Amino acid sequence: MIVALKFKNFFSLRDETVIDFTADITTVRNANFLPQNLIKHNSDLFINIIGLFGSNAAGKTNLIKAMQLCRNMVINSGMPGNNVWQDFTPFKFSSSCPAEFYIDFIYEGVEYEYSYSIQDFRILTENLFYYPKKKRARIFSRLESGEYHFGKGVVNRPAEIVASTGPEALFLSRAASMNRELPRRVYDFFLNNIVTDIPGFRLEDLSRNEFETYREIILKSLEVSDSDIIDIQWQENLPGEIKLVSRHKENPGIAFDFEREESEGTKRLFFLVMLLLKNLNNDLTIFWDEFDLKLHLRLAEFILDLVRASKSLQLVFTSHNPYLLDAEKMRPEQIVIVNKDLSGNSEFIPLSDYEGIGKMTDFGKAYLIGRFDGVPYTGNIYGLVNDLKVKNEEA
Repeated sequence: MIVALKFKNFFSLRDETVIDFTADITTVRNANFLPQNLIKHNSDLFINIIGLFGSNAAGKTNLIKAMQLCRNMVINSGMPGNNVWQDFTPFKFSSSCPAEFYIDFIYEGVEYEYSYSIQDFRILTENLFYYPKKKRARIFSRLESGEYHFGKGVVNRPAEIVASTGPEALFLSRAASMNRELPRRVYDFFLNNIVTDIPGFRLEDLSRNEFETYREIILKSLEVSDSDIIDIQWQENLPGEIKLVSRHKENPGIAFDFEREESEGTKRLFFLVMLLLKNLNNDLTIFWDEFDLKLHLRLAEFILDLVRASKSLQLVFTSHNPYLLDAEKMRPEQIVIVNKDLSGNSEFIPLSDYEGIGKMTDFGKAYLIGRFDGVPYTGNIYGLVNDLKVKNEEA
């Protein structure tokens, strides 16, 4: 589970951008408001969904890209011939500062803080701390000078790892590839517990037990999407030869090959719902750009309800849909408004930071009228178009 993210000097994220999953429990009402949107860890409460809303080019997608680069560098930077650096672009209006990446997360009951900074295609600094007994302790620190510091006894034979870690590679990645326990644990979290690319449909990733377990919910999701599919059946004529057969309302007697004959949208929905259902009890965090693209509002809400029902999944998504700004389903700290200032820097502000926001506020209406900014203002577009028409007629 992710506790907080911080990114700096990456695309339009010039200043430190913070995404905090800590629940706002400044009052008793807030602690009890929409409990299905909260994840409890020990005595702490965290939110499970964060929606990023704002106009086009405000910088919403850049946060998803920052997390994507952060994850890819951890997984691949220690590998020879990796190309993760091609995805790195600093803030172009003032790129002389290092880019910084920070993630605070809880994995297998232990909290970790991992961060690194990069500039000119090399690693400047890198730090990994953890809280084994609720007290912060160093695992390792890498200084800009090239010097390393290690916690006592937490990384075996660190000199071997340092010797094989080049300036373009993360120490964490090299240590994990050399099977050092704590770095490997953190590496596994990035590999298995963070999703930044929604994968395509792969029937071979599905087991029959999973399919049968979740079949009813899958059919419900198809119903919500206005599909006329009324049944899906598993067929395995020979071991390993898997086939899904779908049947439609118009004529249930005719079988369709689900993988070959159903639409790409239907298969994508099936896979996305399966991805969520398979991880209902896992601490998985999904970063989903344009979350509701080509999805009906009811279906988008259905998917959000799946996340709420899991009690362990987290979802960070971007959207332009004001109807998802629902005060009866989203806590103020779950809605982040993204604006770009005059210098080109993207600002991420949760609604909980705005004055006068309460349970009775109509978030969607307030958003559309520009109370939070985040929506484009066209001005006198009719006059501009009319002037253009006149010029074209005179030409």
